[in-house]
Amino acid sequence: MTKKNILLIGITPPPINGQTIAFQLLSNEMNCDVLTLSGNRHGNLIGFLGKIWVYLGLLAKLIFKIIRKKYVVYHTISQSIEGFIRDFPIVFLVRILGSKIVLHIHGGNYDNFYHTQNQITKLLIVRMLISSNAIIVLSEKLKAMLDFAPSLQSKIKVVSNGLPWSLVHETLINKELPLDKISPIKILFLSNLIESKGYWSVLEAVEILVNQFGQNIQADFCGEFIQYNDAIRFENAKDAQQHFFEFTTKYHLANHVKYHGVVDEEAKKELLQNAHFFILPTQYKNEGQPISIIEAMAYACVVLTTDYRGISAMIQPNNSGIFVAYNQPNSIVEQVKILLENPEKFNKISQNALRNFQENFTKEKHLQNLIYEIESQAEDKTAIEFHSETATQFHEKYNLSPQFQERYKVWTKLIDQYIHSNMSVLDAGCGSGIFSYYLASKNCVVIGVDGSEEMIKICRNNYAQISFIHDYLPFKNQVQYTKQDAIICSSVLEYTSDYETIIKQFSTTLNPAGILMVSMPNDDCWYRKIEKYIFRFTGKPTYYPHLKQVMKANDFSRKLTEYGFDLLELQYYPNTNLLTKTLNHIGLHPKYTHTMFVGVYKLRRNYYQI
Repeated sequence: MTKKNILLIGITPPPINGQTIAFQLLSNEMNCDVLTLSGNRHGNLIGFLGKIWVYLGLLAKLIFKIIRKKYVVYHTISQSIEGFIRDFPIVFLVRILGSKIVLHIHGGNYDNFYHTQNQITKLLIVRMLISSNAIIVLSEKLKAMLDFAPSLQSKIKVVSNGLPWSLVHETLINKELPLDKISPIKILFLSNLIESKGYWSVLEAVEILVNQFGQNIQADFCGEFIQYNDAIRFENAKDAQQHFFEFTTKYHLANHVKYHGVVDEEAKKELLQNAHFFILPTQYKNEGQPISIIEAMAYACVVLTTDYRGISAMIQPNNSGIFVAYNQPNSIVEQVKILLENPEKFNKISQNALRNFQENFTKEKHLQNLIYEIESQAEDKTAIEFHSETATQFHEKYNLSPQFQERYKVWTKLIDQYIHSNMSVLDAGCGSGIFSYYLASKNCVVIGVDGSEEMIKICRNNYAQISFIHDYLPFKNQVQYTKQDAIICSSVLEYTSDYETIIKQFSTTLNPAGILMVSMPNDDCWYRKIEKYIFRFTGKPTYYPHLKQVMKANDFSRKLTEYGFDLLELQYYPNTNLLTKTLNHIGLHPKYTHTMFVGVYKLRRNYYQI
């Protein structure tokens, strides 16, 4: 993917967290344009105004870039109302100005964020997500975050987090517990010290192990004290930090507990190299898939953590890590004691953790998967691929969609009028086969043809008595189709770049005076004039990117006369929404209100056929 195609929007450190680290990793790797949002926390008006100024500057740069050329924009989105207010204009501008956008949710709390909003905000959230081209989440389990909008499921892609640096030049081996009683057992907590991350449970577990069981423990705590609104124990970060040191003093842990603050990469690596246990008993509300767990597995630490959110996909319990209970230090104590008494089990889990990292969570594997999902959006799917992916939903629409139901009604009425029993009929672009089946029920001899293998599979499963062929339009081998009395072609030609060649093939496949029934999107309709703008913002209709032909009925009919067809009847449809019905009621012609037209044509008997 060349630089001109991709634009990344996100936050780089500070602050230091999984999302900012992951975005910095991606932006360092890809040869593309990057727009950076401010992630600095603001504790005063000046800081807040500074962030607003940076944001407005980013919007101006974004508009300038996407007006000049089309991008695939990658944007990491927030799980808070403040973040949504920031994200929505970005997505709106990208879509309305004709570029594509990939959204990345780094946490696991999006459903809870959604459900706590008012109805208007919920509607806007869904609009924003639907207008995206793809949504990346961290694990299969986290797909359920977006169940509040079932139509999003086809957009969701899974990309696990990865180590923020490469280990190709480092020799990594599994850990072993010290055999002597003098060397300390080293425990590491490596994350921001947020109450719901569980650092206090780790501290209390260390106190129990040291004072009640006499274990020689060295516990290192790394990260910034941060207060979130899910905190219960402490009023603010300063209060939390003060109580941390008061606890270590009260329980005589000065020689067993060390607070390092925020550490750089080299200091982090050294701590990971030396640690035996990595403990993160988290239920942090925005937790997704902690990078710190990946860092711990990369250095073969035995990980003790909670079975929570995306962590469930990272750890195989009692194999590559251990699950403990949240906010229960005795659960940590119990598991540490079991492993201290069973060094072989400790060694095995350490070995499996390293293997798990190497197979699933390396920097290279993460970037390969993430970049693939971003770059794949620059490669337009064909109409056949689109209809294959949506084949089941397409078939179900005849039961669920008023537009499809009216389409069926219009087409079957025309079929009854012009196509009679015992006629041979080719259903060109038969889709899920519903019209083929209707024709067969009239005792017609039917052949259904479609370029989508998934559609043909549905046809054969549902209507085994009918002959269905997987083939493309224009036909590669037209001679395999015998002369037909009629051809129907419903919502097919609009997806082809050369519809005239197909019409010519139809004229040579039909018997003299044969019937051709064909539909096209109606360019006279007001909706078709603004459809591209609706799609850019809403992502609907989903077929729009594959639409190649939109025509006026009169122009289309004139074109068909060149291939020997005379118009018998023309109808516009569907007429299912209130605005369309109102405009028709006051006298506006249906060609200005209905999005489709279907024409019935007869092949002239004297038309020269090859």
